[in-house]
Amino acid sequence: MLIRRASAVLLLLATGTVAAGTLPEERMDALYHFYSGDNVEIDGPSLLVRKNIGESVSLAASYYVDTISSASVDVVTTASPYTEERTQWGVGADYLHGDTTLSVGASNSEESDYTANTLNFAISQAVFGGLTTVTIGYGSGDDEVRQRGTAFRDTVDRKAYRLGLTQVLTRNWLVGLAFETMADEGYLNNPYRSVRYQDGAGYALQQERYPRTRASNAAALRSRYFLPWRAALGAEYRFFTDDWGIDAHTVELGAGVRPEDPL
Repeated sequence: MLIRRASAVLLLLATGTVAAGTLPEERMDALYHFYSGDNVEIDGPSLLVRKNIGESVSLAASYYVDTISSASVDVVTTASPYTEERTQWGVGADYLHGDTTLSVGASNSEESDYTANTLNFAISQAVFGGLTTVTIGYGSGDDEVRQRGTAFRDTVDRKAYRLGLTQVLTRNWLVGLAFETMADEGYLNNPYRSVRYQDGAGYALQQERYPRTRASNAAALRSRYFLPWRAALGAEYRFFTDDWGIDAHTVELGAGVRPEDPL
């Protein structure tokens, strides 16, 4: 079972993250990613296409591939190295009506020991002359967990509720506040993780046991300041907490420069 964070960017782009009142820009992106570390190599291509139809509809599609060789840390302890491929596709649509944007997106991720199906909805409304945008969203996930070389199968049901607020403070300064509450129910373990314990004169292995429910909350504060020479500064703080006793604080700072438009 693999970590699926890398493809989240493509999924977000394909499911509509634009502020109310405007449609996303048309685009076509292609990239090749590569990671090597801890006896694991991950690589593959990704594609994203977004096309607007008139002034009210925007459609998007994405495709992402992970090819993994060797084995993750969890699998090394109980299995031989392996090669595996994971594919993910996503489709999305945005509908703009006045200052309101309706967004819907769906994705499927498939690998030999995990299947994930996700559906997202969102509605954004611009108010106060477009200076403030309020967004509410809902996400639903239906996953199937398997274990290589066995008949083990179990499911995970995921729900996410989102609320966002974006505020234009000045012509160059934009801030945003986002909140998400999530509820997961089902098999939340990694089926390859086992603990070793002493059994008489020898040792035996037993799978870890996690609770079958998990409730978590995350809040983020973001700021973007646009400089006059086609550059921007960004800062973000994110807090995460759940009922498993996990708290996380994330701080991110960034800067970017937009190249000149081609002739």
